[in-house]
Amino acid sequence: MVKKRESKQRTRGKAFFQWCKENGERGERLANEFKDPDKLPTEVTKGSWYKALWKCQKCKHAWKATVKNRTKSDKPTGCPKCVHLAPLSKTNNFLVWCEKNGERGKKLLKEYVDPDKKPTELTKWSRHKAMWKCQKCTHAWGAMVCNRTKSDKPTGCLKCHLRARQPEKRNRGD
Repeated sequence: MVKKRESKQRTRGKAFFQWCKENGERGERLANEFKDPDKLPTEVTKGSWYKALWKCQKCKHAWKATVKNRTKSDKPTGCPKCVHLAPLSKTNNFLVWCEKNGERGKKLLKEYVDPDKKPTELTKWSRHKAMWKCQKCTHAWGAMVCNRTKSDKPTGCLKCHLRARQPEKRNRGD
């Protein structure tokens, strides 16, 4: 039954290889990045949920992603390594990111005390383990810049975090 479903899926929608031929430079790039050892580009459709192996033409990074996510017209996925390695510039650096991110950015700039790199020498995705100093408790620690700037569960001062989790000590005589 599984084999039947696979063959049905292949016949639905346009073949990935055909889609690539019809989509100019983008199609040519995706056809060249398709490096899956188990399937040929003619064996999957443009809208397939098959997780294929891809290899970036720019940075040579290999990763797995669904064919559907690579070919969609609205926000297609690309090389995850290149996304995080946007070149450092006057408009793409940690300082600019902080200036554009309100109170959170101001807080991070105040806490950034790294002696080795200036905020203009890093991007928000940098894996440089920078030094930080908490504005509340003055605790200093090392953390990667990308872990402080990520939108989902960014890291902060461990000392303050642990203090907040400790239950209040109650007076047993009351």
